Amino acid sequence: MNLRRRSRGFSLVELSAVLIALGLVSVLLARFLGTAQEQQREEIGRDLLQRADDALLAFAMVHSRLPCPDSGIDGNEDCSAGQVGRLPWRTIGLPDARARLVRYGVLRRPDLATARFDADLGTIRDRFHPLVVVSSDTATLWPIGNSNGLDMCWALRNALEADDDPAFVHVVSPSTASGITHVAYAVALPRADHGFGGEQAAGGVAFDAPRRGTEAGYHDRVLAVGLDQLWARMHCGDNIAAAGFAHFNSAATIALMHKSMLDYKKELEVALKMAEANTLNAGAAVAGGVAGVADAAGGVADTVSEGLASTGVVGYRVAIAAVATAAAVGVTITAGVMLGYAISAEDSARQAYADIDPQIDAAEQLSTESRANAEEADALGLY
Repeated sequence: MNLRRRSRGFSLVELSAVLIALGLVSVLLARFLGTAQEQQREEIGRDLLQRADDALLAFAMVHSRLPCPDSGIDGNEDCSAGQVGRLPWRTIGLPDARARLVRYGVLRRPDLATARFDADLGTIRDRFHPLVVVSSDTATLWPIGNSNGLDMCWALRNALEADDDPAFVHVVSPSTASGITHVAYAVALPRADHGFGGEQAAGGVAFDAPRRGTEAGYHDRVLAVGLDQLWARMHCGDNIAAAGFAHFNSAATIALMHKSMLDYKKELEVALKMAEANTLNAGAAVAGGVAGVADAAGGVADTVSEGLASTGVVGYRVAIAAVATAAAVGVTITAGVMLGYAISAEDSARQAYADIDPQIDAAEQLSTESRANAEEADALGLY
């Protein structure tokens, strides 16, 4: 009879053990599911910020600027909104409704007076002014009038050289002297069941550092792209060096060479005039020498005739006249040699003056072509 009762069900002890085991399994399962769900949310958040980063970079590559923040939640940029707002997900082509939760900040440090020193990354503007030889005889920094990726790179360069200023978009960096580090842009996303915490909750231009860990009251995810990081991503160094400096510096050098050759032609013209004058002077010296020889010969004849008439009283004058004749002959020979040199120098000067014209024409053509190539490189921008 007792055996039958025992076989019909569990004892209270056994039932309690089963319930305890089920409870433990339930707790562990709940924790596992909660952790898995949290990890899934983290992955979704990181993926969303990464896709936003990719879309922002693509926008910058195409439009040569970063988009302005969205002042509302419609996903369209509003450049009157300032530096911080919501992510303009429609503008950058990120079709994800969750993107409207993303906080977005872009560095905008305008210089309205001088475009060359402007650092507003949300505006396209002709900032890069290469070295160009214009109407004057010297090279000067000159705005070409093109606005493209080179000008955005120049804005990044200006931002990198600017002093730290908490009035502009930055991440909090306790390790730096100023406590801040300026970035090109930053995006932040709160956890689904929490609002923004930390710097994001303040509503200013500051973002927490991406490495800040989760803690009580702070569960934000932040992705920030530094100025030097965006500079490297857009290959600004290579493009600025080639299209911005090498091309225009070469064109400026050739233009100045052309101007120098024109000045050299003027010098050759002066040298030719001097050579012609020297030839005329040498010819006159030869003529003077011939005249001197004739005069000295006449003097010899007169002296000889007078000596015959005076029975040798004036014989010494014959010797003097002969010396004068010899000196006049020497002058004539020397003048003839100098005339030969003068004629040779004049021919060389005339040949050099004639040879410079083709070189000037070639330099002018090369200057025109190099300037056109440099301007084409500036017009093409980065890619």
